[in-house]
Amino acid sequence: MLARLTAKAIFAATAIAMAFFGIGLLGVALAHCLAATLGNVGGYAVAGAVLLVPPLLWALIVKLSRPRRPPPPAQNNELTRVLLAAVAKETPWLAIVGAGLAAAANMFLNRNKSSK
Repeated sequence: MLARLTAKAIFAATAIAMAFFGIGLLGVALAHCLAATLGNVGGYAVAGAVLLVPPLLWALIVKLSRPRRPPPPAQNNELTRVLLAAVAKETPWLAIVGAGLAAAANMFLNRNKSSK
């Protein structure tokens, strides 16, 4: 399990690095092509704009095109309050937390064992 997770992390890091350096090399190539006509500074400025503006526009369009979420409705469930109050009065919270942790540990330790 840990080896599979590590392999996925290494693959993701490699993909990110390849994209990063690929875009950088494309930018350098574009800047060198433009340097003959615009000079070094102008070529780098245009190349940077060509590589920077489309993702920024895409992010702006995606952000503005999302509909606003309506506010969540108010939950005035009296039954939930009554049940929580009963649990708080009758059962110590340490026992509830301990039982939850014990159940989680039991599920974690028995996850790969076959039932007989």
